[in-house]
Amino acid sequence: MKKLVLILLLLIPINIKAYSSSANSTVLMDMDSLNVIYGNNINNIRSVASISNIMTT
Repeated sequence: MKKLVLILLLLIPINIKAYSSSANSTVLMDMDSLNVIYGNNINNIRSVASISNIMTT
């Protein structure tokens, strides 16, 4: 009975959020498969940040 309960618990999908950001929009992407792993407001049009902003924040 315990093995059956353990197997059923392993089959239940659990959504775990391990990443958070205070940015207005974020994208975390797997570059090999081009799959979006995490996205927040990814369809909003944003202006491009300068290189100095990217390197210092």
